[in-house]
Amino acid sequence: MLCSLSQRLPWYTPADTLEGRNVRNLYAETAWFGLLNGLAATFVSVFALRLGATTGQVGWLTALPALVNIVWLVPAARLIERQRRRLPLLLLTGFLQRLGYLAIALMPFILITGRVEALILLNALVTLPAGVINTGITALLPDLTSPERRGQVISTRWLILSMTATVAALVGGRLLDLMPVPLNYQILLGSGALLSLLSLLYLRRIRLPAEVSARRAVRPRRRNGRPRLRHSLADIWAQRAFVRFAAAAFVFHWGLYLPAALWSVLRVRDLKASDTWIGLIAVVVDACTIVGYLLWGRVSARRGNRWVLIVATSGVTLYPLVTAAVPSIEWMLLTSALGGLSWSGCNLALFNVMLSVCPEDRRPTYVALYTALMNITAFAGPLLGAALSDWLGIRIAFVVAGGVRLVGLLLFLRLVR
Repeated sequence: MLCSLSQRLPWYTPADTLEGRNVRNLYAETAWFGLLNGLAATFVSVFALRLGATTGQVGWLTALPALVNIVWLVPAARLIERQRRRLPLLLLTGFLQRLGYLAIALMPFILITGRVEALILLNALVTLPAGVINTGITALLPDLTSPERRGQVISTRWLILSMTATVAALVGGRLLDLMPVPLNYQILLGSGALLSLLSLLYLRRIRLPAEVSARRAVRPRRRNGRPRLRHSLADIWAQRAFVRFAAAAFVFHWGLYLPAALWSVLRVRDLKASDTWIGLIAVVVDACTIVGYLLWGRVSARRGNRWVLIVATSGVTLYPLVTAAVPSIEWMLLTSALGGLSWSGCNLALFNVMLSVCPEDRRPTYVALYTALMNITAFAGPLLGAALSDWLGIRIAFVVAGGVRLVGLLLFLRLVR
């Protein structure tokens, strides 16, 4: 009976083919990494606030990794493209990423003063190996699955990531209130880093199809210079679908990242939320995201990625607008439900459309170009949002973010076909 039930789950896949085994290992890798991802996304900025960070410092905590990505992702993609065997590089950088979060957990044992600054620096350094492994796995996904199954596999991967993040946030928020600061955050982040090492065991088991390995060759090195730069820019401009989508996404991401450093500030300082409430809100977001991935994956198969992109982006646009009006922390449970449901569809559609407009033979580079462009907004957006909050008030900053998202939505309607 349990076997029959498991076969009905959206992530079930038979293990009698290479594709099936690869997909299973990908799901297992995602589940273990999701623990660390959920803890870091939910609690690193709160950790900084508990250590005494200012609003501006929280902005830098969010923005500095994006600045690293702007200058690092394209060289990282070229490094990946030159590798005939890419998995060893991904395993090494994955290990270094986990090691970085373990260093964050150990840092308060070593430093008495300057802890916030050290946290900001370590969080930025983690971005270097994370950029390689994230770009590598994103470029790897189309090689592991057939085009017919790709949408299902991607949506299920996001679903598993959200489920494990939900568990991490729920358990983590409760544990934090049972122990003193900063030891509680140290134990939580350190445990997450160590447990996430198990994900590398499953990543190591992935085997590329023979045809992918056969066509992959080390690219010859070219001399740098202006002619090459002009040629590269012309190649990018010739990919008109990519350019149109990236332009619309660039504007929309300004609205996404303007309030990125303000969510924790609003909850902790304005609404006086405890760690338990912060964890509960994260659970609501992740639970609704899980439901959203189950829903949007099926809708996308029937209506297409563009339809999902427009509808889900509309909900993401409303999210900061209704958040600006909440009178107490309890109301954020409702707004967070809207955010989780709409963001899952938006994230899935953005990812699928991005893969579809990237040329297959240069996918790592175009994925990195897109990600680096979005990281311009991820760097400048939180800093601008923090400045708007100090100037106009935190709730007005959320309203401005919603207005910018609306402009991005209109550009998706106009430019994405």
